[in-house]
Amino acid sequence: MNEHRKKVILDVDTGTDDALAILMALTDPGLEVIGITVTQGSQPLENCVDNTLRVVDLLGADVPVYAGCSAPMVRSLSKGRMAQNPENVVSAEVDGKPVILHPPHLDLPAPHSKPQQMHACSYLVETLRRSEEKVTIIPVGPPTNVGMAFRMAPDLKDHVEEVVFMGGAVDRGNITPVGEANFVHDPEAAKIVLDSGVNCRVITLNATHSAEMTRADADKILALGTPAAKFVGELMKGRILVGETLGWTEKGEKAGDALHDALAVAAVIDPAVITDLRRQKCDMDIAGGAADGQLVVEHRNENDESVNTWVAYRADKPKFFEMLYRHVEAAGRL
Repeated sequence: MNEHRKKVILDVDTGTDDALAILMALTDPGLEVIGITVTQGSQPLENCVDNTLRVVDLLGADVPVYAGCSAPMVRSLSKGRMAQNPENVVSAEVDGKPVILHPPHLDLPAPHSKPQQMHACSYLVETLRRSEEKVTIIPVGPPTNVGMAFRMAPDLKDHVEEVVFMGGAVDRGNITPVGEANFVHDPEAAKIVLDSGVNCRVITLNATHSAEMTRADADKILALGTPAAKFVGELMKGRILVGETLGWTEKGEKAGDALHDALAVAAVIDPAVITDLRRQKCDMDIAGGAADGQLVVEHRNENDESVNTWVAYRADKPKFFEMLYRHVEAAGRL
């Protein structure tokens, strides 16, 4: 084992942009992905596990996959919790055909590999406690598994290098006016981790939307001509089509879409891809009202060295695309 490789655990709800996050992590020579944990979010848990295994099999990777929580920690217990703040739809129809941001099954062969028997939360607790070096956790779905593990074993913060979330937004939302989907789907879990004292980087919608990919970018990926490139390029175009149909983006040549989860992995591979990162105290709104699931950021006193959270506001789009292209190219050589 190369001791210079950074040990990471991915936590996903695969998902289209999760698929790109997995691809980047598993093809990067500087990362050692010791496990992938899965939760519900973009689809029910069973589908998210199936999609994760499809991507792992595409890459021919030997990495264990663990199924985790099938529901948020507490959010769904309050049946009327979202009555004041209904979620945006993420699917539509084009020419009578459904267009779905996160399909139940990714357009890849059915997996031949199987998930591990151990529950994802148990895996996180056992693995982190026995690791001889600190591990970086990258939650790019609702952070239920990570929050539950930290609840089960608060000492985990001493075994974690940092938690790099894809989640949250400052003054913009995607699933509610102020809420980003991952944090909205389990705000209590996000709060547990943010409040734990562990170092956290929060890769927000502000950062991901500052580095949107276009159809021209997708065409450059497709020109690589490999099965991985075809999968990634078509996936990118599908996400843009959903955005156009639902009014999330401009139409035509200027249309673009953020590859949210992939940027979180890119930020672990090379932190310089984030060009505006601020040390700011973070909290979560868990009150159940119109701002439920909102990331609450303290903009005063950004020099407080006791703060354990850093918030990403902007990314380097050309650098991010170069990283994505390089990793898709590497996937084609596997």
